[in-house]
Amino acid sequence: MQQVYQHAQPQDPIVYTARGNRMAPLTITRPATIFTLSLWWQTFGLAFLAGTSWLIVGIILVATASEWTGAVEGMTMLPPALLLLLYSHWGNIQTATPPDFVAQMIWIPSFALLGAAFIHLSLTYRPAAMSNRRNPSWLVDGLPYAPLLLLIIYDWFCLLTLGHVPLRTNIELSLGYAVLGGVISLGIGITSILQILGMWSLKKDNQEATSRQTISPRIRHYLGDLLTLWIGGIGLGFCFGVLPILLVGQPLLPLSIFYVLATVYPLLLLYAIRSLRLIARLHISLEQREVALQEQQKTAGELRQTNEELKQATSLLLHADTHLRSLLSQRIHDQPKQEALRIRSLLGYWQHKLRLEMERAPDGRVAAPQIIEALGKVRKISEELERDLRGLQLLVEDAYQRRSLGLKLHLEKLIREDLPQLHAESLLEITPDLWAIDALNPDLEQTAEGGKIAEAISYTVTQALLNVYNHAGASFATVRTYYNNSILTVEISDDGRGFDTQQIPPEKTSLFKAELKVRETGGRLSITSIPRPQAKHGTCVTLEMPLPPDTQVHSEQEEQHT
Repeated sequence: MQQVYQHAQPQDPIVYTARGNRMAPLTITRPATIFTLSLWWQTFGLAFLAGTSWLIVGIILVATASEWTGAVEGMTMLPPALLLLLYSHWGNIQTATPPDFVAQMIWIPSFALLGAAFIHLSLTYRPAAMSNRRNPSWLVDGLPYAPLLLLIIYDWFCLLTLGHVPLRTNIELSLGYAVLGGVISLGIGITSILQILGMWSLKKDNQEATSRQTISPRIRHYLGDLLTLWIGGIGLGFCFGVLPILLVGQPLLPLSIFYVLATVYPLLLLYAIRSLRLIARLHISLEQREVALQEQQKTAGELRQTNEELKQATSLLLHADTHLRSLLSQRIHDQPKQEALRIRSLLGYWQHKLRLEMERAPDGRVAAPQIIEALGKVRKISEELERDLRGLQLLVEDAYQRRSLGLKLHLEKLIREDLPQLHAESLLEITPDLWAIDALNPDLEQTAEGGKIAEAISYTVTQALLNVYNHAGASFATVRTYYNNSILTVEISDDGRGFDTQQIPPEKTSLFKAELKVRETGGRLSITSIPRPQAKHGTCVTLEMPLPPDTQVHSEQEEQHT
């Protein structure tokens, strides 16, 4: 054909004869014409418009993409654009001229690029890939183009070594990968559709087991619409173009109409993808608002819970305040008020006595020893009053510290810091061993029953140690704890002067109210004392408090103190 065209003149008749194994010889006579721009437009104009449409739509999709998936949608428009645009290239083989560099190195490999784009797009549209915001990856975005890269390397190798590219081999390799890419893309697309319909479970690799993932409605609608559009367009093109050519040798629709449809189809894709992107953004906004609403509801629930906790804390504080006022009233009535009455009575007595002595004396003078004796008694009573006020201060702080620190830390602070500071002049040494207090865990201590138990223990230990400081005259004391068979035992002992428990009734001691508190919780309080100068003199206060049966102490601590 090339030789005929080189020797023919315009309007010379040229006879074309075609023969085949299964067809009768076909003879066509056409006059020779000069290939002008007008003839090019008549032959390739619609294909050029279709390619331009695909290229412009691809550029718009890439330029307006807000994430990598949108950019992939735009980039996969490039292969159809190259095929249609380069099909209208002036030096194409349809002009009966040898394939030039553009046709060999760009147009024919564009078929392989089309197959790679099919695989790339189908991998991008997988529900698992669309569920999260995706970034470029070599596996999904690079591997489909590896055969195309090998084909380009082969073409350049042949061009540089042989001076030309084997046309048949180049076409077979390019078309072969295009068909393979279409088959792979079809398989991935069918799998994605089955996953969207719930007929194929999404599985996520795990070390031990696989777990099913759910597809959000937003992804389901987006992929459903896009796959329908792509499959519909490709299916119509196959039914009206490729299949009729394979069956009857010509397309069902005229080629011009096919090019018009190829020009309009990317515009429909642009409209659909832009609409789906807008809908996706609206879905994301709605999801973000729903998440924000859930966060607000969660915050509101936390605020309600905090409010309930504040109400409970306020109730506890009010209860503690009421209890503290009652305690202060009783303590002030029992000790400081009584001491103040004693001071007032003593001062009144000595005032009256000194007045009588002064009236009896001729010179109106009173002997100094009597005044000194009276002042000494007042000083002694004031010292006792000061000690009682110190103990009262300690009891005031006791209720708040016990609730804020917990019983064990509160007792340790009481023994190591508070009592030594209130009795700085004392040389008393106290050794605490409070391991078993852990049986009264914080959860139990927050209950009403646990609070009463903690209050009884704290009150008893405080009163017993105040007695040791104020009255025992001891140099050494210990606070030991034991836990056995759900019984918590607290023992406060000293080496002081002791007293006769038979001569002093319990209601006359400062531990009488402690005994009442212990009885209220089901416990028992006992006092043993050996007075001086007997051997092993001193006092021992033993508190036995039953705890709930499910209360436990760490086994290592129990073994260590057994």
